[in-house]
Amino acid sequence: MNELLEATRARIEWALAHHPGLAITTGLNISGSVLIDVAVNAGFSGEVLFVDTGYHFPQTLDFWDLLKNRYGQAQFVTLDGEGSAEALYLSDPQRCCAVNKVAPLYDYLARRNIPALLNARTRDSATTRGALAEVEQGDPVRINPLIAWTRKDLEAYRQEADLPLHPLYLEGFLSMGCWPCTRAVRAGEDPRAGRFEGQARTECGIWTNSKTRSPGGVG
Repeated sequence: MNELLEATRARIEWALAHHPGLAITTGLNISGSVLIDVAVNAGFSGEVLFVDTGYHFPQTLDFWDLLKNRYGQAQFVTLDGEGSAEALYLSDPQRCCAVNKVAPLYDYLARRNIPALLNARTRDSATTRGALAEVEQGDPVRINPLIAWTRKDLEAYRQEADLPLHPLYLEGFLSMGCWPCTRAVRAGEDPRAGRFEGQARTECGIWTNSKTRSPGGVG
């Protein structure tokens, strides 16, 4: 664990030095809690971004408030979804993600001209993420300092650092999302099996989004 933590901290310090103004994005999974803690301890004081789609579990919103109070060094920013009265998750769940989660984040990144994102994806978190790179070039650059962490590593660090835990995690919600499209993971399932059941996808679209920005701003 010590070597893993040191390597992660070194990658975050590199990111802070090479990408001034970078931000953290989080869906409030256990990996997100670990990333915020390690990053703040490494000197991060920038923005932590969370998209409130309007469909989160109440426990998720309470947990977000808890983290805001715990890490006063960072700037916690809540981005709001479209807030349409139409329940898109019933008719077109993929578009629901696009307008209520993906668009608010990428529009904000463009307005703020944020050069890079630290995020908490790990190779262990889904079979589809096994080839995840530590740095993904793009606009913005995506930096994944936790790629080598396993669920066991995350839980060990959380316990050692006495980090708060999303209250639904122990009920089997290993990947947190909106309540219409998230369920607890059953024994033996892929960690993201509880996301978008029956929709032939495991991602909301944030990390598969190909939207880029022009050098002058929104592209």
